[in-house]
Amino acid sequence: MSAAPKLKIAPGVDGVSIWSDALFRSANADNLRQFVSRAFSVPDVSGVEIRPDGGFARLSYAATRDAAAIWRRLNASLRGAVEAPHDASGLFLNSAAPWPIRVTKVGDVLSTWRMRSEGQDHLRVAHPILRGRRDVAFRLEEVLAEIVGVEEFRSSRLTGGVRLRFDASVLTLSKIARELEAAWPRVLSGIEGPPAKTRLYAAGGLLALAAAGQFAIPALRPVAVAGVALFSAPNVALAARQLRHGQVGLPALYSTGLAFLFITGLPLTGTIMALLMQLWPHLAERTIIDRQRKLFATRRKRHAWARLPQDDGVNVEIHVDDLKPGDLVVVRRGEFVPVDGVVTEGVAAIVDALANDPDGDADLAPGDPVNAGAFLRDGEVVIRVRQSGSATAAAHIAKSLPHAFVDGLPSSAVAELVANRNAKPALALSALSFLATGVLRPSQAVIRPDYATAPRISAQFSALYDLAKALDHGLFFRNPAALDKVGEFDLFVFDDSAALDRRAVAISNVLVNGASDKEILAYAAVGFPDLRSERGRAIRALLESRSVTIPGPETLRRAGAVVFRDDVGQTIELLSPARFALSKLEAPARLEAAAARATSEGQPKPLWVVRDGSPIGLVTFGRSGAPEAEAVIRALKAKTPSARFVYVSRRAEAVAQTIAAGAGIEHVASGLTARKKAAFIRSLPRAVVWIGDGSHEDSREAMTASAVSVSLAGLSSAPGDNADIQLLKGRLSGLLDLADLGAAHRRRLKADYKTVYAANLLAVAGTFLAGFGSLRAGLFSNLGTAVVYAQHIRQLDALVQEREGRDARLRSSIHH
Repeated sequence: MSAAPKLKIAPGVDGVSIWSDALFRSANADNLRQFVSRAFSVPDVSGVEIRPDGGFARLSYAATRDAAAIWRRLNASLRGAVEAPHDASGLFLNSAAPWPIRVTKVGDVLSTWRMRSEGQDHLRVAHPILRGRRDVAFRLEEVLAEIVGVEEFRSSRLTGGVRLRFDASVLTLSKIARELEAAWPRVLSGIEGPPAKTRLYAAGGLLALAAAGQFAIPALRPVAVAGVALFSAPNVALAARQLRHGQVGLPALYSTGLAFLFITGLPLTGTIMALLMQLWPHLAERTIIDRQRKLFATRRKRHAWARLPQDDGVNVEIHVDDLKPGDLVVVRRGEFVPVDGVVTEGVAAIVDALANDPDGDADLAPGDPVNAGAFLRDGEVVIRVRQSGSATAAAHIAKSLPHAFVDGLPSSAVAELVANRNAKPALALSALSFLATGVLRPSQAVIRPDYATAPRISAQFSALYDLAKALDHGLFFRNPAALDKVGEFDLFVFDDSAALDRRAVAISNVLVNGASDKEILAYAAVGFPDLRSERGRAIRALLESRSVTIPGPETLRRAGAVVFRDDVGQTIELLSPARFALSKLEAPARLEAAAARATSEGQPKPLWVVRDGSPIGLVTFGRSGAPEAEAVIRALKAKTPSARFVYVSRRAEAVAQTIAAGAGIEHVASGLTARKKAAFIRSLPRAVVWIGDGSHEDSREAMTASAVSVSLAGLSSAPGDNADIQLLKGRLSGLLDLADLGAAHRRRLKADYKTVYAANLLAVAGTFLAGFGSLRAGLFSNLGTAVVYAQHIRQLDALVQEREGRDARLRSSIHH
């Protein structure tokens, strides 16, 4: 709007109409935003409608007798004489759209969505683009599922609207409007929605037509047969192409069934089978869409608002997209951390299900890193922002989680391969049956079993379950196809960056002040009941070596503290260094010096033990235990006796051999550059699993040369990590969880195949032994598919309940 365009203006009592080809027909969205922003600087304006195809805009306001005053204010505003208070930079103004652009005020936010409140916590959101667009409605639902505070929603492609229920204590209409306006690019293009139901509806219609023709109106039977032929035409064409190349698969099997239908003239059985083959994938995908929203709800929820501390002590709320690196934000008890950053003030107890164990606490103190999505169980901290919004590690992971069926799964490819392979014996058996008996009925029946549908949905259900389960163990599959590959390979290549020389945490010293070291250790063990904690394992190991009994009282967790009473009623507090400093307790100088020394040397945090308000001991830790890799590799060998391990290193041979020996690895390739490491991996006789730091530039070639790559870089490095699988906790012990997950995944797939083949073999046996016809054989086969479907539903629902129960316990924990 730098040069004044030609305008035609028609003012009225309830609005002003403006015509300008230069302004409104232009594809320059910045000009439109400036116009809208200036228009809304007049408080009386309630809406702006722009019709780019007509070069027209209308500014609406309430009918008034003093419209002239509004015109004068609009004139001044549109000329730029008045500062525009409303920021229109976030508006999505697509002038190429076939519908008018309508902008309204929602609180202090401008929005192109039609929003109408239907109660304190109910809202209707609408837009013309939603009408008839399954893909757009699906993507909008996925966006709504990510907004913290949105509790329920239901879209309608018929009306082009979405009704939603939200938590009014968390969200306002203006916050919802801002989130939806920012989501326009994702709503219009992005993840693919569920497939169209055209063939499902067509199969249902053919079934109704076939039933009517076979039982009520015989004249409709030829019409139904013709409809089935048209429905099956793609399979017939594909079968012909395959036969020209000497291939026989499922298309040939289905085409043979069509030929039998032409011979008998009875289309009912064929239409029932066609409907079931369309129905199962549709049900499976709808189920997966519903369950993935529940399973990944906590991971995807975007905590979009943060508080900036001010010099006067008042905190100002700000959207995370407006934060910059270096800004400070305040997070309090019962809140989720909205950014990746470093603590500058305060002490807190957090639960970070991705970086730590799902039910375990971690203490935060100044200098500690923290990730978006961590929950403050207790305390309050100030965090210096490192990354915010979509740049956080949690946002990167959330963006990569599946929304529906997963493409490119090897198990899906295997399902197709096996099903096509089964077509040949089925066709051969059908032909032999007809040659031997001359009866068409059993020949029709033996080709009815469905070898494809159940394995297809099994691959998808199993992938969803295990991808969700993996996150519980801090395992993120950047490449979901790697899930099917885990366990296929038994040659593991450890890179330098795997830090095989890293040693386990052990107790360095137990300093006492009026108590015995056994008492101090027994008290300390109460604070670390979970052996997944490094310090907990170190304490338990020393206690077991001294045969010390560990008490089991109820504990109260606080920021940087665990509080409980011992068996004689004394109050015991286990304090982190930061919490001890805040307590202002006085301890002997030698204990203070030991704590300061441990902290300055970068060792694991020491632990203060306080009894009835008096410091009675200090436990310090160091990485002086056995190499962590040794126990992990020993366990991997026990799980997979055929496993072989290789260490590739840039180090000199003597150093590399020493590191490998400490980890229990016999084969070493030393003195290798990044390129030579990749060449060495390619020279190995079989495919390998590479393990190292996937975020390091030098690792790229080696990862590319490997069948599967596993990264130990940790959660903070996830956005720049290119490994197939990322161990978000950064621990080698995650390899054991990965091995268990892969084994369970393979067992689940094998069990489903057994179910399918049992049902199909019984269907074929029933054909010859019990006189099954085509319909009974097909239904018996589909019973196997139903069993597979039901089993996966139960497994997914159990996992959903487990997640929801854990989230409920987490929320309730802040009240204790």
